Amino acid sequence: MTDIRGIVPPLVTPFAEDGSIADDRLRDHVDFLIEAGVHGLFPGASIGELSNLNTDELERVTATVVDRADGSVPVYAGVGASGTLEAVERTRRADAAGADGLVAITPFFLETDQEGLYDHYARIADATDLPILLYHLPDMTGQTFAVDTVADLATAFDNVVGLKDSSGDLTWGSRIIGNTPDEFVYLQGLGSLLLPSLVLGADGGVTGTANVAPEPLLDVYEAYRAGDLDRARTTQVETVTPLADALMGGTFPAAFKQGARLAGRDLGVPRPPIQRLSESERTELHEVMDELDLLASG
Repeated sequence: MTDIRGIVPPLVTPFAEDGSIADDRLRDHVDFLIEAGVHGLFPGASIGELSNLNTDELERVTATVVDRADGSVPVYAGVGASGTLEAVERTRRADAAGADGLVAITPFFLETDQEGLYDHYARIADATDLPILLYHLPDMTGQTFAVDTVADLATAFDNVVGLKDSSGDLTWGSRIIGNTPDEFVYLQGLGSLLLPSLVLGADGGVTGTANVAPEPLLDVYEAYRAGDLDRARTTQVETVTPLADALMGGTFPAAFKQGARLAGRDLGVPRPPIQRLSESERTELHEVMDELDLLASG
């Protein structure tokens, strides 16, 4: 199960107006992404408002995605938590729910050092036989992986098989690629850096932009793999990067839900305290998606 590659969308979590999980919309979203041709699914991501889901809700989201995917694509379940014991509990529940692999973001809010990070992931790895992807998002978690810590985890635990990098630091990413075993999977978390990362040796992208428009990301990936760098570059520069940039407006991840709505799919609303886009922000996103011909017809 180390052949993890391609475009693996981190899923937004649809919420109804009352803040409850909109299961039907989540199932429909899984159907849409699978039909588009994605290579896997990642529920329980930061874009899925992970930090605003309790453990029971996270288990419910994972089970819903596993059930709906029904083996057609692998499901890599997010099991991150601020505390190590909670992350271990989430790991066990995701394993029991039938996930094919796990994605564990670094602890957030609580401060630790590299020894603490190593211990955190050692406990997660010991709690399951499933493959584990580390998840590096220092801007949101306040935790920065040292390259040596990632390399040590990759060599010490057979089931620590890769990393999702949302740091935006390609120099750091290239060091990860150069200092981990050849089979260690490196996945880019930012849509704007998909093609540069593939050129560096990345195995794919786990980018929230796919919630709105998976096809351009798939085109970049497939064109690059086919050796058509001109096509990959054109799609990256003309579509993927401007869309990825536009979706970072407002309070993360509100713009992704608004973008999906403009593309013709209802993925609900953000859960408080995240605020919906302002009128000016909605207008700006509409203009960009119109220019990119990504608005729903009619």
